[in-house]
Amino acid sequence: MALHLPTPRSKTAPVKATGLDGMHVTVAAAAVDGVARSQETSRGLAGLTSKVSVRQIRTEIGNTGLRQAAVDAGRTPPSDRTLRRWAQQDRIPNPEIAELAQRRAAIERLGGVNTVAKRIGRSPSTVRKYRSGQTNDLRNDAKSKLKAAKATDTMRKAGVLRPDGTPKQAVIRVTGRVHVRNGDEVGYDYRTRTLDFANSDVPFSADESRELATALANDDQARVVAILERHATIDYPENKGFDRYTDQFGFHFDAIDNIHIDWH
Repeated sequence: MALHLPTPRSKTAPVKATGLDGMHVTVAAAAVDGVARSQETSRGLAGLTSKVSVRQIRTEIGNTGLRQAAVDAGRTPPSDRTLRRWAQQDRIPNPEIAELAQRRAAIERLGGVNTVAKRIGRSPSTVRKYRSGQTNDLRNDAKSKLKAAKATDTMRKAGVLRPDGTPKQAVIRVTGRVHVRNGDEVGYDYRTRTLDFANSDVPFSADESRELATALANDDQARVVAILERHATIDYPENKGFDRYTDQFGFHFDAIDNIHIDWH
């Protein structure tokens, strides 16, 4: 008779994350990868990513902008044929050109150099230097403001913001391999489960929904996992018995197979 053994736990290195209230936890790399896959396939997550296709970048900044990104990276301006190939393959082979093209397109989406300068409290010259790669990073406050502005723009385009700018409420169902931690590994419950937060008596709060949408828009999949785990541990009615969520206590995803989200 065949033995039905549990799927082996992931051996990949854990990923550090910052959960709600600034709590630092570690989450499984396979769970983080599962969130990233869901962002590509799940309807409720579609568009909630800062990663923009080369085709869209080409539409936003044109061939001229892409060539300028190459020049800023110290490379020869690509030909029309090369630019068409990049768009068809959705890939810019040189990572520095890709980064500078993403920066240039993001600044255009946010209204251009002068608008971005006002939003982050810096001069247009500083924004131009950042766009061209002369400055590879911004000071902490400007960096945070730019990150927030990009996330808000992503959430708005994904349709998860109401007209007044507040996020809609996330209604979630997540399937994955889960184990329970209660201070040590003895007594772990390890199996594939579907956590149906959609039918929960304790739905995602407005704050949780906002933090989840922001994490998705920032491509911070590890934070998404931490938010889901915390809700499963403390607020999900089926999981009675935990009043805290830490690395040692609560429900933890070893892997995430699918996330379905509706925004109401």
